[in-house]
Amino acid sequence: MVASIRDATGKPVANASSISVSRPSSSSGDVLLCIHSANAGDLSSMRIQGSGWQTVGSRGDDRLFGGGGGTKVYRKTVGSSEPGSYTVQQSTGAGTVVMLSIKGGHRDQIIVWDDGDSGLPPEFELDEVTTPSAYPPSASGVDIRVAVAWDPDGSVSWPTPSGYSTQSTQQVTGALAMVVASKTLVTSASVGSVRFRINRNATAMHGFTIIVPSATTTESTPTPPSFPDFSPARGSGLYRYTVHDLLSGAYRGDIYPTDVTFDRRIGEAGAFSATLPIPNRRVADLVAEIIPRYASDLTSGPGRIAVHVWRAGDLWGEYWITGAMIQRSRRGSIQIQLRGSTLEAYLDHVPVEEDLEYEGDQISCARSLLNNMMSLEGANIGLTLGDGTAGDPRNLAVKAQDATTYGTALRGYSQTFPSFEWVITPAVGQHGGIERRWEWGAPTIEGAREHVFTDSPHGGDVLDWSEEIDALRGGTRVMVRGGTPEVEDASEGSTPVVSGWESAAAHMTAGWPRFGQVVDHPGESTWEPELNYYAERWIAALGGAVRVYSCTVALGAKPTLSPSSLGDYVRRIMVDQWHPRINAGAGFDQSQRLIGVGITPVSRTTGREEAQLILEEAHV
Repeated sequence: MVASIRDATGKPVANASSISVSRPSSSSGDVLLCIHSANAGDLSSMRIQGSGWQTVGSRGDDRLFGGGGGTKVYRKTVGSSEPGSYTVQQSTGAGTVVMLSIKGGHRDQIIVWDDGDSGLPPEFELDEVTTPSAYPPSASGVDIRVAVAWDPDGSVSWPTPSGYSTQSTQQVTGALAMVVASKTLVTSASVGSVRFRINRNATAMHGFTIIVPSATTTESTPTPPSFPDFSPARGSGLYRYTVHDLLSGAYRGDIYPTDVTFDRRIGEAGAFSATLPIPNRRVADLVAEIIPRYASDLTSGPGRIAVHVWRAGDLWGEYWITGAMIQRSRRGSIQIQLRGSTLEAYLDHVPVEEDLEYEGDQISCARSLLNNMMSLEGANIGLTLGDGTAGDPRNLAVKAQDATTYGTALRGYSQTFPSFEWVITPAVGQHGGIERRWEWGAPTIEGAREHVFTDSPHGGDVLDWSEEIDALRGGTRVMVRGGTPEVEDASEGSTPVVSGWESAAAHMTAGWPRFGQVVDHPGESTWEPELNYYAERWIAALGGAVRVYSCTVALGAKPTLSPSSLGDYVRRIMVDQWHPRINAGAGFDQSQRLIGVGITPVSRTTGREEAQLILEEAHV
């Protein structure tokens, strides 16, 4: 499971010696992070009550003439029985607390780096702080940034850094202000520093970078890397962006964005980002019909609208718009930054509010779950559900008390052996209307087409490529940990059911060292044979070192490949320094399944059109 933030809570106090903060929504095995800042006393007076908490980072008062206090970061693993709130203690004064629950995180490999600065006399003015760079222990996890300001001269607002999402802001006006932002970590390369600037002056500021790596990789496909902002390319394309009501599909208008990127992936939601320039009042009035100026206008805006991406008359994507940032630069120009996701993300935000249970073939159970969601008021997004069955009967049960969503439940169910893959593909129907097709494949989605790209000293389509090899995401031994059986007498206690240990026999025979992982079963099964099957599947797919492949290719005027090509195969034929010719043939000639594609259309920045391809790892 790839680590991700499940929920966040927080609380400020103006003058107290303790702060009680609600536990964020969490499940057994989640990692809890507590970030606590105070403006008085010693660091030793700052602590959190309850068992299992450990301090993983701290920084003292950076003010030249401060009264003490500082920032501490604590972590613990959620057990089977946790209180509804936790209490942090401090010297009497102002304090802020933010608590995060992280599913799929590795508690023992959390990295915390800190930095700080203070205002200099006589004004003691400081309005920015840098969260430092860090080296992630693996290529999957969550990158969390924390900024804290002391003694700000008024109410503080924190702009969200590009690529990050704000999880929580807490402040005591005139005393303390804190912001916590995060993004998905998709590389083991160094993550750079991120600067936070506020609209006020402070006497001191702290900046923390917290990396929570994924505990394990339980999927046979890797987490796709991020898409670059710039790569030289060739080719051209004609794009149109239309805005529609998410539920009714009603046309709202066209938009003309710049710096557009969008992607689709198997196994997770794809992303959309774009910028809308506002050069004059006429354009502003047109855009305001789609992005309302005022909160009281409920007719449109993020959460209600979707953008359809058209290329040369073909529908290349549909993205639920979930956020917009309207901002004015110091030069006076106004622009709106849009962000959105494919409809898989919508499923991730519809909570399951009642217990559900279905029996039969796994695909039939999945369809029943989606039909139940669409039967809810305001949740019928008109999915056309692919027919057929996989021939694998498997019950599906979802409990409301788990505080899960339809998307999370379906994803966990589909990843449980015997697994299947699914995507939501927008398409133009026979009668001209837009269809949202839920498509599936068991165990994988397999396309019938092969797309060929070449690279040689004489030129080609491949602009750049990468192959990342990560032994820490694999292993030569694995055991799968399932759920904990229910017991009638809670005082008797219970322990999770586990599989037997499985070995990567070929690697061990070849002389590889013994190293491994205990991975969590995505469905928390308590049936030992199912856990054993999952362990066999894991070691077959991820034994040894995991290899993650990606490449960027140029798109011509009429490419065979599009975002709907997921599951097709990409054949790369390359000759270069790393792949010299072999017997007069190409040094690299390999076909791999396409599991993700990111598109950068023609723009003033790129000048050409390109696609980044995420390719399935080669199985051992």
